[in-house]
Amino acid sequence: MTIMTIMTKNGQNGHKGWGECMPRALTEHEKCRQCNKLLEKGRAIVMSQGVKKVSVDDITKAAGVAKGTFYQHFESKEEFLYRLVWEIHEQMFIVVEQMILTQSDLKSNLREFLMSLWAMPEMVFFTQNYDDVIDIIDSVPDGELQLPQHMEEEMYRKLLTIAGIDADVVNPGVVHNFLHLRCMLDAGFMIEGAMPETIELLMDSLASYILKGELEN
Repeated sequence: MTIMTIMTKNGQNGHKGWGECMPRALTEHEKCRQCNKLLEKGRAIVMSQGVKKVSVDDITKAAGVAKGTFYQHFESKEEFLYRLVWEIHEQMFIVVEQMILTQSDLKSNLREFLMSLWAMPEMVFFTQNYDDVIDIIDSVPDGELQLPQHMEEEMYRKLLTIAGIDADVVNPGVVHNFLHLRCMLDAGFMIEGAMPETIELLMDSLASYILKGELEN
């Protein structure tokens, strides 16, 4: 009796043939969806619990996949977290760009707009997890996945230009540094009762600086 005959008989008896026992290889589209699901579930976890507490088990359980599947997409938890942090970072800029485009009179409401940026969940995340995020970036070998600072500066330049601000007059790096002062303001040595007024003063100063580069219509 040949192997083909056995497989045929198994099929006729309602049992799986030998060929049907082999797992089907995922398509590239399915692999992409699987990876995106891991990132989506991982994002929800780190946004609510922080970077330090997240584990591969947490991520795979939330995504409904095996741990081996995780390592088919990422070499380590550090690589996954780096990719995740970068995606949160990129998404933040996309949201801010859409906020600018939907503002009818941004310059008149610039201070309030900056206050809304200050309160963004993504901004709060980077503030609360600043040291851990820096550790993640530093854990990636040089030349592989490093986040160049000039890319960050270019993103701020683009946002200023969209808002009708001359990015040659207003230094994008200064705007970046100003907003990242939030990481310092959340430090334990600040006087809590004076924080609201401190933030208002910072936003007033930043708004005044940005409006120096206002382009004429």
